[in-house]
Amino acid sequence: MQAPLPQQTVSNLKSIHLLRALLREASYLPDANARQYFRRYIVNRFRAYQPAHNASPSFHAKAVEKERHGFGKRRDISIIQDRTREMQHRGKKGLNYLRRANNGEYLCLQKILYFTYGRIGERKYALLEHLLRPDDPPAVEESSPLQKLYYSNERYLSFFDAPKKASPTHHNIQISDRYRRLKTAIKSQVQNEIALGREIKRPHLHTPINNVWERPMPIRRARNNVRRWYAETMTRFLPPLPAEEFDQIQAMAHGKEKISLVKRRSPAIELHPSKELPEADRFAKRVQDALILEKPSKADACIRPRRIDARFMRRMYAAILTYSSKLEWNDRYKKWESVWGNRLNEMNSELNSEAHHDDLFAGVDEKGNLLKQRDSSLAKEEEDVKQFLNSSLADYQKAKGKKEKYTVVPFYVDFLPPDHPVRIATKKIWAKDRIHSASGASTPRKTDVNNRSIRT
Repeated sequence: MQAPLPQQTVSNLKSIHLLRALLREASYLPDANARQYFRRYIVNRFRAYQPAHNASPSFHAKAVEKERHGFGKRRDISIIQDRTREMQHRGKKGLNYLRRANNGEYLCLQKILYFTYGRIGERKYALLEHLLRPDDPPAVEESSPLQKLYYSNERYLSFFDAPKKASPTHHNIQISDRYRRLKTAIKSQVQNEIALGREIKRPHLHTPINNVWERPMPIRRARNNVRRWYAETMTRFLPPLPAEEFDQIQAMAHGKEKISLVKRRSPAIELHPSKELPEADRFAKRVQDALILEKPSKADACIRPRRIDARFMRRMYAAILTYSSKLEWNDRYKKWESVWGNRLNEMNSELNSEAHHDDLFAGVDEKGNLLKQRDSSLAKEEEDVKQFLNSSLADYQKAKGKKEKYTVVPFYVDFLPPDHPVRIATKKIWAKDRIHSASGASTPRKTDVNNRSIRT
């Protein structure tokens, strides 16, 4: 005889409606990988808080119990009852976040893609787990040099080599050559200065040899220094993606691969509409809804949602590409190389093949800045100065065609070379002036701060 089904409570029905709403909203995400990732994420989270007597006997449901991080591990019935209201509230917040992402909010959709492609969240540590395996696993597992030196079998110590002295006061602890992929990826990220938050300072641990009393560093403190550096580095580290996934993002960012956008389904039509309530009941319902005081979400307050099209998604993929990389094996040098994606600095010629005229870019430089329009009077004055310096003083006066009582000589004449035409002409004028002064002529002089007046 089949066991009777458990009675459906209001809380159970609310969780079922929330699950259906989350799965429906996740199916509208503009990325195919994001739709698959969040579908598994939502289902596993609800399975973890499903009572054991309601669990499905399928093989996949039993495999959830063996999750590494305990992410999908089924909770005890007492924990489920205590956390039901809190988890329903978190699920509603997640539903509003998915709605905002589907409405085209840039930061929400960007965070969704960060989760999908392992820049943050659980998948980041799943990708990191592949790098934390030795490239050539030994037949017999041996302790690493740092584990032997610090008398500990902690796992984080197995990723490092023995300390090497870098200065009289400090030594460096490098990542072991058994983890060449991990070492290459961290070193490449430090060299390219890429990080979502604070950058990684060094690809190795730089730690003091002695403590503040100039005594040998205690082993416990040395272990803690390694542990803190390892935890901080793994938090800021961006693990490389699989090569196929990286190439797919790059192809979609460059417009070489079609982006899998989906259309929102039309709402269902009510087959048996309810009868209109009388005026008294409508007033009572309106008062009851007003007393609930539910705060509207940002998804409901979005008046003008942004249209998500292929151009918008190409920019999103280009932004994700700057924080993504892949590892490639170099057969020539027999080593791993890390390849990082670059932001698109110019438009792809395949996306915009229309011809343009040169007049569209007239008056701007290579960076798109407007060229400064020079004043005509200033340009004329500069041209006069060039003419004055490149010709003799007499030719300059002749070209001016003016008869002045005083000839103004610039103050920088003494700094010109001796063979300069202006300085030679000035010497002739000085000589003529001395002869004129010796003859007894008295002509008033004018002086200036920057110029010397010579009588002619």
